[in-house]
Amino acid sequence: MDNYKCKLCGKKLTNWKSIQRGFGPVCENKYLDDIYKNQQVTLYSILAEREKGGNNNGK
Repeated sequence: MDNYKCKLCGKKLTNWKSIQRGFGPVCENKYLDDIYKNQQVTLYSILAEREKGGNNNGK
């Protein structure tokens, strides 16, 4: 087997699922949590966008 490493921490991957994903299970959870948190839309961000005039919707 080749020397497959985690894309996030660089540790050697030995599990086939981890090799396919490119992350170990701990780093995969960290990566997915980070993506989820960065994609959330909050009420404050919606209101701030409206105050800037970013939500015209033809009105």
